[in-house]
This record gives sequence, C-alpha cells and structure tokens, in this order.
Amino acid sequence: MALGRLLWTVLLSVEDRFVNQLLRSPTFHRGVRRIHRTVEDLRYGRDPSEPLRQGEATAEPKRAGNFLKYFIDELRNQARGRPTEPPPSPPKK
Repeated sequence: MALGRLLWTVLLSVEDRFVNQLLRSPTFHRGVRRIHRTVEDLRYGRDPSEPLRQGEATAEPKRAGNFLKYFIDELRNQARGRPTEPPPSPPKK
C-alpha cells in the first residue's frame, strides 16, 4: 500500500515537471497560437485589418488543386495501363 502511494507521488511529480516544462516552452505556445488562429479563421473568417501572413501575397490556391487533380488523373491512367497523351508540340517554323 505504501509502495503504491510512493509510486503515485513520483508519477505525479514527473507529470508536473513535464507539464511545467511544456508550458514554459515558446514552441508549444507558437503551436497553440497557430492552431487557435486557424480555427478562428475557419469559424469567423479572416480579419480584414490583419496584415498578410508570410507567403500569402504570392500564393495561388487554385493552382494547387489543379495540380492535385492532374496528379490523381495521371496515377489512374498509369494504373489502367493507358499512356498519357503528350502535350501538343508547337508548330515548326
């Protein structure tokens, strides 16, 4: 019985140290902040007064979806054994 209590006390102590170390970590707080911002953006939309984040000014979100669709089509064609048609070559001068 005393050994169980001692073991329980040691486990709680280790857990407390781990939690305290985690809560002091700037990396943990950056991760939580990023998750919170993403959830808030999804729920309520972007704040128009907030400045653009890194990479947003040049991002083209539609192109990523087109690439994914093209890639999946290519995989399907290869699995079915159909060769992919090459793009038309420019006319020769």
